[in-house]
Amino acid sequence: MPSVTVRDVLRLALPPGTTVAAGSSGMGRQVTWVATLRATLPAFAELRGGELALLAVDAVRALDARLTLATLVRRLGQAPVPVAGVVALGPIEADDVAAAEEARLPLLQLPAQADLREVERELTRLITDYEAQFERRGAQLYDLLTQRSLAGQGVPGLLEVLAERTGQSVACFAPNGELRAQRGKGSARIALQALRPTARGEATLLNQQIWVEPIGPSDYPTGYLALAGTTLDAWDREAAQRGAAALALELAKEQAVQAAEERLRGDFVSSILAGPPGAMAAATQRGQELGYNLALPHIAVLVHVEDASPAALARLSTTVQNELTRRNLAAPISRRESSVLLMLPVTGNARLVVEQLRERLVGEHPRVVLAIGTQAAGLNDWRRSVEEAEQALLLGRQLFGTGKVLAFSDLGVYRLLVRLRETPELWAFYRETLAKLAEYDQRQGGDLLKTLDAYFNHLGNLRATSEALHVHRNTLLYRLERIKEISGRDLDNAEEHFALWLALRAHRVLSTLDEA
Repeated sequence: MPSVTVRDVLRLALPPGTTVAAGSSGMGRQVTWVATLRATLPAFAELRGGELALLAVDAVRALDARLTLATLVRRLGQAPVPVAGVVALGPIEADDVAAAEEARLPLLQLPAQADLREVERELTRLITDYEAQFERRGAQLYDLLTQRSLAGQGVPGLLEVLAERTGQSVACFAPNGELRAQRGKGSARIALQALRPTARGEATLLNQQIWVEPIGPSDYPTGYLALAGTTLDAWDREAAQRGAAALALELAKEQAVQAAEERLRGDFVSSILAGPPGAMAAATQRGQELGYNLALPHIAVLVHVEDASPAALARLSTTVQNELTRRNLAAPISRRESSVLLMLPVTGNARLVVEQLRERLVGEHPRVVLAIGTQAAGLNDWRRSVEEAEQALLLGRQLFGTGKVLAFSDLGVYRLLVRLRETPELWAFYRETLAKLAEYDQRQGGDLLKTLDAYFNHLGNLRATSEALHVHRNTLLYRLERIKEISGRDLDNAEEHFALWLALRAHRVLSTLDEA
């Protein structure tokens, strides 16, 4: 059976609210039994050492008016085989504290409402059957945590209980390791602020021992719980497991509320994008009820993750919403098949806000891409801004890659070509100018379009173009001559040069039709 220390007694047997009044340096002393105050002198008889003396301060004075708690503490601490500590019910004076500190004897003060008989039973259970009492206390802790959750105290309330029951600093983290809330002090608090947990296990930071427990499924946690202190033991790990289980329920409750709110926001956005202009007055009223300031201009932001699972998309939506809440931004959100649509109110530099949002998301979703439309002054313009964000996402990945925010305003001439994409005029222009080259490349596996693009990108500089294509200058000249023959266009003619340049960009736009 494991040895029981005064520290174990404090955490596993004594009632909540018990404090260490003095003698904290002796909390590691081994406890062998419980000794209760006798009704007659001597106050404690047949002490063999290692007992935990349990008493009421008023009862000490009733034995002998000259007997004080301080006197009794000195005698118990100076015995040939001293007791492990003293647990007292009632007021503790400065002399009592001084006597305990002098004897290096732990002096624990029970809360005023404590029942000494019940305390004695709990202590006896712990000493005689440590494992059963350990499990019992763990179950009691979990029950208390769930009660606090049902009472609406949220994550901070649950952390408060864990900090109180373990005496350690505790913190809750988001799935990406970002700190959500904490309770603690000193070096342990600083260590938890610096921690970025990613899995279950032990860590050491700033001379603090840390135990991390995933919240929810270990392969797809909804967050992490961490305890930190100079030393951690089995009870700290047990409390972490119980706390993580309770926090999983709390976070599931939060997610259910967020999902309901998300459906309301999504329905609102859908009604704006699908509704006729005449329904905007009712939509404005609905938006105000949801807390949106629709008098502000908005921009559409598409937060896209390639091949995202429904669970990953839900997680992405929650992260976006949490970030907006942190910034005190009320913005309509709608979850789509592979992206989250956000109508961001413009109160300052909206582009900067989106850039910061991307930096926040990329740690948790490395493949995330953000695309934005241009500003919509009113609800009637929301659909246009959303379509622009879609085009920015579609074309921007081809033009600029995925390492930055893709903005429709950055597309340049492509903005015009997107508008003309489904017109017969653009198709006719493309067929007359570039279609033969595209068909030749497809049929022969050639690189004429790639060569033409590099030639334009390097402003007709033959040396720079050949180096970019890794071909000899003569090879480049041959390809340019073939382009002239097949297309019937002369690159030395300014009008025909521009026509080929524009047709090449139209080719990129027209090739996105199937993908769109």
